[in-house]
Amino acid sequence: MRELIKILDINIDKLNMRQAVERVKELTFDHSSPSLVVTPNSEMLALAIEDQKLAEILNSADLATADGIGVVIASKILGDPLEERVAGFDLISLLFKELAAENINFYFLGGKPGIVDRATANLKRDFPDLNISGYHHGYLDRENQQQVIAEINEKDVDLLLVGMGVPLQEKFLANNLENLNVGAAITVGGSFDVLAGEVERAPLWMQKAALEWFYRLLQEPSRFGRMLSLPRFIYLVIKSKYFKLD
Repeated sequence: MRELIKILDINIDKLNMRQAVERVKELTFDHSSPSLVVTPNSEMLALAIEDQKLAEILNSADLATADGIGVVIASKILGDPLEERVAGFDLISLLFKELAAENINFYFLGGKPGIVDRATANLKRDFPDLNISGYHHGYLDRENQQQVIAEINEKDVDLLLVGMGVPLQEKFLANNLENLNVGAAITVGGSFDVLAGEVERAPLWMQKAALEWFYRLLQEPSRFGRMLSLPRFIYLVIKSKYFKLD
């Protein structure tokens, strides 16, 4: 039985990182039907208020982890605190490490042309035993989308990572998951950029101090507008606690 907290009417699993890793493994090994894993942060949850389709997809997921520190803060405001942030990048990094020795097939879909190629090369260097059965950039038209789906199904993929940005990656999986022969699919946002060395993660001390957003802003000042979603998100959470959201 899943233990959930609702934040802005979106289900978030009350799992710590270790529990989330084990749950993804369970879903990956189970090929009875493809499972969906999503990694909502505060920006995504705020967007889901305005995008009903995104909200439905998030609530249909088999696992939803608290990707951002804003989600953890929100849980405390609501009086049902999450144990810790379960960042999507950290989650998949642990899965790479722990599944490298297993007979698990990965497929990477997303990023700009060339990015996912470098990400794959870097992972093969760091985890020589990792089974990466294929990869493709995330710029899909109707024709190459069908080709990618056919390739994934031919390669007996266990865990599919999709990084196309929100809400495109969630809607791609909602529209196509039932046609994919995979154990599980997980949304990974900009993780391929980090894996490719295109974007650096914040130092560990900044991650622990909940300042990763600030480090990202220093690297990409154009994200300033997006960063404003965090105070708006906290406002919406407080409003939802004391008043009904419009």
